Amino acid sequence: MSSAPDVEEPVVTASQDIESDAALRDFVSRTDLVDVRVTKWHAELLTENTVEVGELELKVTSAFRYRGDGFDTRFSVEAPLASPGGEDMVASIQLQIVATFSLSEDDRPDRLLMRKFMDQVALFVAMPFIREGLHSLSTRIGLEPITIGLLHQGKGSPSTAWSNKRNPPTIGPAAVEGV
Repeated sequence: MSSAPDVEEPVVTASQDIESDAALRDFVSRTDLVDVRVTKWHAELLTENTVEVGELELKVTSAFRYRGDGFDTRFSVEAPLASPGGEDMVASIQLQIVATFSLSEDDRPDRLLMRKFMDQVALFVAMPFIREGLHSLSTRIGLEPITIGLLHQGKGSPSTAWSNKRNPPTIGPAAVEGV
């Protein structure tokens, strides 16, 4: 048990939610997707034996940076794959996706609005590339293809993933780190 004091989350009123949603809608209306690119594509088999994947822990981290006429969002994905029971690491898959957006006006959004944009818009732009990368890289190193579940609004990453269609999902709550 931690000795750190409990921190109370600030109370958000319905009017603040409405204002925040309106600010996000306005921000989205001023942006456009310019480019999506894969900047890291890596898979490594950690054993020479034929082995099946039993557990997958998906970790998604994100960041952004402003540039002259817009901004970039980056989503880094780490997917360590373990043997059934989790005792041995089988493989490691990593990829990074950068989505570039233009911004029609010069005013830059604050960090809170940018975080909302990344969680509710940019991650959904990057997700097909993340999904395809995990699927493709797992098969390229001789494993069953990894399939990740749906990304739901308000979630930082999919809550399910599996490496064999005959088995149930093998991932717990995914870790997501912010800006």
